[in-house]
Amino acid sequence: MSSMHKKSLIATAAIFCCRFTGLVREVVYTSLFGATGALDAFLTAFRVPNMLRDMFAEGALSQSFTSVMSKVEKQEGAGLAWQLANRVSSQLTSLMLVIVSAGILLAGVFMQALYPESARVVVEQGAGSTITFRELRTDADGMKEAVFTAPERPAWLTEQSCIKLSAAESLEPGKSVQLYDRAAGQQVTGDCALSVAPRSYMALATDLCRIIWPFILLASLSALCMGALNVFGVFGLPNLASAAFNLTTVGAGVFIGWLIDPSFGARALYGFAVAVVLGGAAQVLVQIPKLRQKGFRPRWDIGLKRDRFWFRFTDENARKVWMLMLPGMIAAGITQTNIFINTSFALYLQPGSVTALSAAFHLWQLPVALFGVAMGMVVLPSVSRMTLTTGDNGREIAEHLAKALRFVALFAVPSAVFLSLWGEEIVSVFFQRGRFDAEASALTGSVLVAYSLGLLSYAGMKVLQPVFLALEKPWAPAGLALFAAAISVSLNYLFVMVFRMPVQYLALTTSVVTTLNFLFYFVYLHHLLGTMACRRVLLPGLVKILCAGALLAGGCYAAGYYFFADFTAWSFLSRFGAMALGGVAGAGLYGAACILFRVPELTAITNRILRRGRA
Repeated sequence: MSSMHKKSLIATAAIFCCRFTGLVREVVYTSLFGATGALDAFLTAFRVPNMLRDMFAEGALSQSFTSVMSKVEKQEGAGLAWQLANRVSSQLTSLMLVIVSAGILLAGVFMQALYPESARVVVEQGAGSTITFRELRTDADGMKEAVFTAPERPAWLTEQSCIKLSAAESLEPGKSVQLYDRAAGQQVTGDCALSVAPRSYMALATDLCRIIWPFILLASLSALCMGALNVFGVFGLPNLASAAFNLTTVGAGVFIGWLIDPSFGARALYGFAVAVVLGGAAQVLVQIPKLRQKGFRPRWDIGLKRDRFWFRFTDENARKVWMLMLPGMIAAGITQTNIFINTSFALYLQPGSVTALSAAFHLWQLPVALFGVAMGMVVLPSVSRMTLTTGDNGREIAEHLAKALRFVALFAVPSAVFLSLWGEEIVSVFFQRGRFDAEASALTGSVLVAYSLGLLSYAGMKVLQPVFLALEKPWAPAGLALFAAAISVSLNYLFVMVFRMPVQYLALTTSVVTTLNFLFYFVYLHHLLGTMACRRVLLPGLVKILCAGALLAGGCYAAGYYFFADFTAWSFLSRFGAMALGGVAGAGLYGAACILFRVPELTAITNRILRRGRA
């Protein structure tokens, strides 16, 4: 087993702890609050700072910092590398304080942009046998009211009942309509059918967003710590720091939420918002001892000099970090941008759609983070050092990347098969408890299936994405990222606003855009390096892995068809036992198929285990 594979497996084990505790966090959320508008509000409030964290801090900043610091450490020594860390951390803290302050002030603007406007439903006594639209008016508080006349007021209608403002604006006075309660599961079809839902949770989402904003400062510092430790070959602890965040968020959230509202109503979510900030602090603190052991001594060093009306960097390496970060932020954040776009469109769909997207996305990210992100962490410092060697090193880098892609595919292919064929069953085991029922499992499972179509591309993208920073060629991927974002918005608008398609199509858009990104990265790297070692290294092993995956898909489909009927109606122990047995059997079938087709990566892992056993 190569050093790259060994380090990747160490990072994978640590990331597994992180992602597993992340799933525990999601299970707690859904169990306590269900797929409801209140939880949608919390996840929407968390989405804005979390998106910036993923695309800015843990994406572009961490990768650009790791790339530059690796070169400084190799050429000039650890002392100057830590000096660079102090300067970048001081600059980062100053920038983040400004961003956090602006985010708190503009939280209401963000939520107003995300939440669809609504009009309160007012039904007055009128003649005739049908419900008729009369007018759209504004009350004394500035709230829009859609006024209807009816022979009698529907029993399920409340003072908080609303319809979409766009739907009310399209009605003409005197038009007969059908009002139905979407929250109660009523279904009415036809041009005159208008769904009625509770008043928007926008005010709750705004409050929660303001509380959560300081988290991005702490998450950014944590990402900088992670990048520094990666430079010195430490990959396990930085990822375990994310597990500390998840555990703190759950533990403190449940405790503070219970103090606020023991019945865990919507007000309890304020406790979970506070816990997010506490979790961010825990994420930084657990990495400090290891940083000090490696030689880091924190001190304030802004590294900027005033030049008339502007500031300039006193350290060229610090300037390079930020110059690499800007295009890297655009490129690295494309998937998170898509998730953010999906959230805004999901608010126009049935209640619980945001929760379904979030829960499915966490399950989708688990295998990607385990292997794609872990391998990307290992590849970045090694490729950065390869670029410092003299001579034509394009072939060496290409073979390094081809082996990394093949290793990731070994795990991503079976993960995609499991998630696509057993999506609803997997969701049911993880999330179906408390207020998260079988209907929510079915909705989330279908979203997970749509996500799984892009899993292999997403994992490969996580491997290739950091390489552009190591090669200091980040602008071309950034240009494609903007183009892909335009495709994402266009498809989402088409699916949701034009064809009125369900939430699954938002996840499908993410898979399509992710696949396009990976293909571009691969083709452009082939252009930069002159080769991607496809014929000699990548394709022979990848074809064998895909053949093994095809056999696994056949086994999973048969198991689902013959053994998993009415799966969500089973007890939890029955569901868990069936999934555990199915997973073990599937893993055995896939492993046997890999041995049959002589997949090189599995052979290397097996030989390593056998040598340790003999020792």
